[in-house]
Amino acid sequence: MIELLKAVNYKRMQWKNGAGYTVELARSEGDSLELFDWRISMADVKTSGDFSKFNGMQRILTVLDGQGIVLNIDNHFRRLRTLQSVQFNGDSNTSCELIDGSIRDFNLIYDPQKYHARYQWVVDSTNSEIFSSADFIFIFNQSLELLKVEIAQQIFYLDYQDSLKIDNEKLLKNIVLGQQILKKICLIELIKI
Repeated sequence: MIELLKAVNYKRMQWKNGAGYTVELARSEGDSLELFDWRISMADVKTSGDFSKFNGMQRILTVLDGQGIVLNIDNHFRRLRTLQSVQFNGDSNTSCELIDGSIRDFNLIYDPQKYHARYQWVVDSTNSEIFSSADFIFIFNQSLELLKVEIAQQIFYLDYQDSLKIDNEKLLKNIVLGQQILKKICLIELIKI
C-alpha cells in the first residue's frame, strides 16, 4: 500500500516530557508514546534542555532548519548543523544546547529488536533510482521544490515536507526520485527481524 501524506495533515502532539510539541508524520500501530514499534516525527526546539527518553528504542535525529544544536548524549558531545544526523539509544541521557536560535529536527525512533533500519539523505539534483525490498519505506521531501516520485508505474508529487509511506509490500520496489534543482530527501527503510 502506498499513501501520500500531506504536511498539512500531520498530527501535532505534546512531547513526552511536556516541554514542547512534536509533529508526528507516521507511526506503527499504537496510540500512546509508549506503545509503538517505529515513529517518524519533526519537532521545533525553541529552548535548550533535556530530551524525552524512549527506553529500548533507537533514535536517529537530523537538523532540518536553523543554525544547529550541540547534543549531549551520555556526556558525549555532538554538534549538528543543517542536514547532519546522529544515531543514539533512546535510553540515553540526552540534552541539547541551541547554537543560535530555534531549530526544527526530524526523527526516526524504532525498536531494534523488531526492525533493522536504513536511514539516508539523498542530496543532489539528478534523477535517483532506488531499489528496495524493505517491509516499510518512507520518503520525506525537505526540498522547497515539488518532487516527482515514480513507483511501479504510479506517479506521486510531494510538496515541501510531504511524505510517501510504502507499507506491507514484500516485492522489490523500483523507486525513481525526479530531478530537482537541489534534492533534499530522507529515505527510511525498515526491515522486520
